[in-house]
Amino acid sequence: MSNGFEQNGTRLGDFFNQRQEAGSSGLPVLSVTMNDSLVLRETIERRLESALRPNQHLLVKKGDIAYNMMRMWQGACGLAVAEGIVSPAYVVLEPKPSIDSRFAYHWFKSARMIHLFWAYSHGLTEDRLRLYFDNFCEVPASPPPLEQQRRIADVLDLWDEAISQSEAIATASRNRYRGY
Repeated sequence: MSNGFEQNGTRLGDFFNQRQEAGSSGLPVLSVTMNDSLVLRETIERRLESALRPNQHLLVKKGDIAYNMMRMWQGACGLAVAEGIVSPAYVVLEPKPSIDSRFAYHWFKSARMIHLFWAYSHGLTEDRLRLYFDNFCEVPASPPPLEQQRRIADVLDLWDEAISQSEAIATASRNRYRGY
């Protein structure tokens, strides 16, 4: 798999547009997390209230990737599995036909891409770094051909599911041992 740093002249901006459509009523409010992708905001174990109306949020469509511009250099992004709305502080990436968003989501979690996101982020101190869409577009990128992206994503999705099932089994076993 490509490490995303080959000098063929392609950049992430060749593979993504920025979706800036306003949200609408009735769509679930989603949040980007460091480890769990995009989740329903109401499932987060901390108080998150918003004074924003739905049309002040950004629309995210199935297959889009939303990222937290202040934490992308730490891997804070999520793949939308359904339509929803996200904070206007996020960047919503709409994949172009030449990229599989499931592949890109996994790729964006790789050490090399996280390093590049850090390198292309701007801020006076590390806790103030932000990866704006224009800077995201400049990150060198050389993904494999689309069909290979899909095969890689299929395998990585399968591994993620196996890990989730293993964690659930281990948790159930611990709880049974403890008498829960």
